Amino acid sequence: MMMFELLRLQAQTQAQALTNCALSLARDPLAPEQLNACAAAACSFERTAEMVGLKAGAELARTVEECLAAARRGEIELQQDLISLILQSVDLLDNMARLPAPPTLSDTLADLDIQPRSQCLPILVVDDEPEVRDLESKLLKYRGYDVVTVDNGIDAWYQILSGNYGLVLTDVDLPGLDGIQLIRLIRNDPRFTRLPVLIACDNDNPQQRWCGFDAGANYYVIKGTFHDTLVEAVSTLIGPAHS
Repeated sequence: MMMFELLRLQAQTQAQALTNCALSLARDPLAPEQLNACAAAACSFERTAEMVGLKAGAELARTVEECLAAARRGEIELQQDLISLILQSVDLLDNMARLPAPPTLSDTLADLDIQPRSQCLPILVVDDEPEVRDLESKLLKYRGYDVVTVDNGIDAWYQILSGNYGLVLTDVDLPGLDGIQLIRLIRNDPRFTRLPVLIACDNDNPQQRWCGFDAGANYYVIKGTFHDTLVEAVSTLIGPAHS
């Protein structure tokens, strides 16, 4: 247990180092040494995050590292919008590193007897695949969150307009109104500019992540890794469900 706590502290230190590197990069995006330092910090955080079970954080750090590597190779330009996305991602990593340690096995077994109820606003889950929608809903409900599900972007938008939600989790490919369009509607409405939005992306399509960030998503999760990352990502954005 002591080693685990030391690794958690190491992750926090690395997250702060990554934040400092990202801020230096924002001031001088053309300096090769800043690119290298930021990429190295992201790589260090990724390794530690994997060891302490912060899988969503490790995945996000890997994406930042890949983006910086592409910039080093001259494949993309570090323009202001992209740097802003990197800073946003690094801020999320710093928040993740400060989350409480996950429950022990005995805590998890105790939860099987009495399920906690959320005092948070409900989460709106949007996905047109019943199996995916059901999995997301069960994972969140098990951890105490209230969940409302819909299977298309138009119904999701009507739900947002008529309800009161603490977070929206949306797929990208949806009938009628896709996830990117839904996020833009949310961000263009002054009533919902601060509503947290989490986007579910395909593992083999990194462009979805950046399109989601560009539209205004706060964070993303990768399909196929929900068991490891979904609740962690939701807790980062809105906090844990309370009993």
